[in-house]
Amino acid sequence: MDYRIHFGIHMLADKTKRINTSTLCKNFASQSTTHGLRRISETEGTLGKLLWTVIFLTALAGCTYHCSFLIQKYLKFSKVTSTEEIHAKELDFPALTVCNLNILKKSFLEDQLEKNRNSTHDRDRGFCFASEDSFLRKSDAKDLSDIWANLGVTLEHLKTYGHKVYDLIVQCTYNSKDCFNQSITRDLPLETENITITDYPSTRLGYCHTIKLNQSTLGKVRRTGQTLGLTLTLNIERNEYWNLLSPEYGVRIMIHPRQAYPTVDRGGIVLHPGTKSYMSIRIREIERLPAPYGDCTKTFEDSPLSELLKNKYDDYLKNHTYYTYEFCQSVCREIHLLQKCECVEEQVNSTHKFCNPCSRKEEDCKEDFKSYFDDNETNACTVLCKPACQDTRYDVTLSTSEWPNLEFQEFVLKRWPGLRSDFVESPDDKSSIPLNETFLNKNFLRVHIFVQEMNYLRFMDIEAYTLPELFADLGGCLGLYIGVSLISIIEFQELLLHITGLFCTKLTRSFSFEDQRSLKMNLSRSMSRSVDDLMNMQHPNRIYDTNFRPEGPTPPIFWLRGKKDAQNNFKISDVENLAEEDTLRRKMCFKCLSDIENLRNGYLYRRRPLKRITKSVINTNSSS
Repeated sequence: MDYRIHFGIHMLADKTKRINTSTLCKNFASQSTTHGLRRISETEGTLGKLLWTVIFLTALAGCTYHCSFLIQKYLKFSKVTSTEEIHAKELDFPALTVCNLNILKKSFLEDQLEKNRNSTHDRDRGFCFASEDSFLRKSDAKDLSDIWANLGVTLEHLKTYGHKVYDLIVQCTYNSKDCFNQSITRDLPLETENITITDYPSTRLGYCHTIKLNQSTLGKVRRTGQTLGLTLTLNIERNEYWNLLSPEYGVRIMIHPRQAYPTVDRGGIVLHPGTKSYMSIRIREIERLPAPYGDCTKTFEDSPLSELLKNKYDDYLKNHTYYTYEFCQSVCREIHLLQKCECVEEQVNSTHKFCNPCSRKEEDCKEDFKSYFDDNETNACTVLCKPACQDTRYDVTLSTSEWPNLEFQEFVLKRWPGLRSDFVESPDDKSSIPLNETFLNKNFLRVHIFVQEMNYLRFMDIEAYTLPELFADLGGCLGLYIGVSLISIIEFQELLLHITGLFCTKLTRSFSFEDQRSLKMNLSRSMSRSVDDLMNMQHPNRIYDTNFRPEGPTPPIFWLRGKKDAQNNFKISDVENLAEEDTLRRKMCFKCLSDIENLRNGYLYRRRPLKRITKSVINTNSSS
């Protein structure tokens, strides 16, 4: 092979080798801000390089272990609970739900029993029993604790024969102001200027009533103490208790947020008549973290229970969108009962019917549901109901006293003239006072509800290990072990970018065997030129001898597309016919132009130091 062709291929390969991954890594190590890599690059001698390599790898292993520990700590998503006592300028007064422990009035039950005894058709009966004995036989509990479940009532029964709000609430004041702005009568509207009362029917607790103060007229809580707050006087109507259905006398009171649905069956305080109870309230707010730190629900739309509420059951939450864990549990149970038996036990302002115990089909279905669901309630509803992310609780401190005293009796009677029909004809008669006092002690109770203090507790879940803390610890770990900073990380990214670019360039420069043969042929044509042809480019029409051999190997200039004349010589004008077939040729043109410029100035480009070529040498070679 012509030495010019061989040298051209060698130079082309040498140029490719000069820029490779090894070169990039060496340059990076010598200039990197990472301490260990620079030491390895700058240390002379094999032993020194080996020592620093071992030190660097040991530090890198320790750094990797420490960083993995920090990442695992973050991925645990641990949390801690902080407690803070906050002083508020004003507070919202909570809602209050009151339920008489008697579900239905005795007068109604006795009338129904009498009708059932005289009825010959089951459809004429209001209930599915004809006597107390038949009612008792349906109870399976030894202590008759399930006796209420055998009472087949409807929503209309509760509304008609339950204890109405004007029967239960005798007197109401808030900060010594009358809640109703009038004497309480049977014509009392459920919504007045200062108070709103909402009824909640329940087959378990009867006809309950929720009291909400209108804070736009009565104002929010800005002062605390026993002299302020809400005071209620309640009448349980003891004579309307049916002893078999109501084993205890009194009322159940539950304090809850204003927006929350009252789940009285899951909480509340029971008060008995003949007492005055003081309920001191202290507010407690709870803030939980959602996933991945915790497992809480913000709204019903975010709850898994929402899938069951779509379309058919969405009326459950039409007026109650405030999410609480207790309400979710109640709704979950009712939905499962509704799906299985097509009836419900509680009425959450829905249009679905109550389960009728007189219906054999519904009764058997409900009993099967209870036996299964009560045993598997944890698995059934715990998955669907999670604690609320924002929760408000009211801690109640209860104290009681005997009420009323003997001297206070007369003032009580004068304040409630509507009650005199239940007493003797002459309430002022001293001989009738013991009887009146006994009546009050057995039927009436007073409850005073007030906010204990303007400070409230906030329990807040916070991340035990946050993302900024992780970055700070990782930065300290990298700096401690191997001296890596943010600038070092950017340098590593730059190195990876250069290596990727080099790899892509090599892929685009890969030639097939036929391409290499074509390259050799082009190099053969170009190497047949003499350096002398390029030294006199200012004379494009001159003809030169191609047998001229300059000292040393002739470097590759570029590929020529010229044609030889009859004397097998090239013209200088052929130098300008540059090839543009591939990317490699176009890039080499920049090197070619530099070589041509050097030759114009009379210099010969080669590996040894540049040597000035005199015209005498050129003329001598030309003459020969």
